[in-house]
Amino acid sequence: MAGPAILTLPASVVLALWLPTVADGASARRAARAVVGDDVPHLVRAGIVGTPIPLPGLLGELGAPTEVAAVLPRAGDPMGLPAGRSAEALEAGEGVLVRRRGETGAEVCTLLVPVREEYGSAVERGEMVTWTVTADLAAHVPAPSLLLAALPPLSQARRDIQLALSDAVETLEDLDVARDRPDLAEDLLDLSLATVPDRLLPPGLEPARVDVLERAARLLAIVALATDDDGGAVSAGQAALRGAALAHVERAARRALCAASATRAAG
Repeated sequence: MAGPAILTLPASVVLALWLPTVADGASARRAARAVVGDDVPHLVRAGIVGTPIPLPGLLGELGAPTEVAAVLPRAGDPMGLPAGRSAEALEAGEGVLVRRRGETGAEVCTLLVPVREEYGSAVERGEMVTWTVTADLAAHVPAPSLLLAALPPLSQARRDIQLALSDAVETLEDLDVARDRPDLAEDLLDLSLATVPDRLLPPGLEPARVDVLERAARLLAIVALATDDDGGAVSAGQAALRGAALAHVERAARRALCAASATRAAG
């Protein structure tokens, strides 16, 4: 691994962290800069048709939500998303649920999903992200909390990832996964010291949330590294055991990221 490892966060997690800080146009632009990152264009489209608008415009409309949380669903783990509205988020692997009071005072629950598209030639390619907005979920997502049934409290999320990691380490050590990958130990050490860049985190974020975000992002990076090839799994049975151990860690880490991204209603 060239240079110090740097952790990344899904765009939906970054948006969920920053949205509660939005109070005016300037703060909406700061939040959008954190989400956009490396100059990838981000636009917003309501439904299938309509003229896309810049991301700060959406953040300004959704600022000061009652509740907000990222979701990182996978097949078989929809994370509380209603079945009729989960297909796009499942395909993207992420989304943001926002609960707020609409102009009439009625509760509005909105799902934002980043749809990534590549453009350009084989020689020079770029990427554009279009956030699609579905704003008719209030009747489908349980109140008073968006994700109480699907997300653990922060303290439990931290325990869950610790337990999942301990179980996985024991399994992977038994399988001698690193035997055929002498570079793996060095890469894992780099990841164990990696942190989330400050630009992704809003000022004043609680240390407990930062701790869980970094632990979970670190574990997802480790899972990606460990699944890069078959490693030391020399039989189908060993490969299955290794895959199950890593899937357990990946699921716990995804849910911990979502729990750390969540701002819940008071009371």
